[in-house]
Amino acid sequence: MHKPLLYLFGGSFNPPHRGHIEPLLALQQQYGVGNITLLPNHISPLKLDQPPVSNAHRLAMLQLCTAEFPSLTISDYELTQPETSFTFNTLLHFSEHYRVFFIIGEDSLQSFDKWHRYADIMQLCHIIVLPRDQVQTKVGTLPKKIVQNINTLTQGPIHHKIGCITRVILPRVNISSTQCRLELPNRDIESQFITPSVLNYIRIHHLFAN
Repeated sequence: MHKPLLYLFGGSFNPPHRGHIEPLLALQQQYGVGNITLLPNHISPLKLDQPPVSNAHRLAMLQLCTAEFPSLTISDYELTQPETSFTFNTLLHFSEHYRVFFIIGEDSLQSFDKWHRYADIMQLCHIIVLPRDQVQTKVGTLPKKIVQNINTLTQGPIHHKIGCITRVILPRVNISSTQCRLELPNRDIESQFITPSVLNYIRIHHLFAN
């Protein structure tokens, strides 16, 4: 009997924004993907120079951001771990009970060979790559063991296969958490990036004030 499928999308969500949510909804609609679990990390090994706001605040904002989308759920697994959030460790945990699709952005694929035990990560999941505006991975610069497993799928379904890296074709959303933090003082355009409920939470708790 097959293990059930699990779609995971990790990130710092510092803060969560429309650029996180809209591509996931499009992936579900256009590729027949099931419920997606968002996985806020405790400490990202690639963002040690960008300390996020507290775990509690990021989790609360993510709950507000996804509240109207029942097909998006949240796991606090990484938030409860004391150590740096290495994807390998997380996938080792979830792959015991699930066939895992791990969703990343094209920008993450670009640096995938820098991830801790990236080759072992590939043996624990099927990776789905979301497009990012103005980011196109230079495939030739990546190790052969990554390149030879990359394919592009124009429509669903996406059949689970360990070690496979599938790029999907979706509308590009050019929003980043860094951009959101910079735009917070500009009340004319901030709501283009961050949902009103999350914006209100940020104001009440005086987050990202510096």
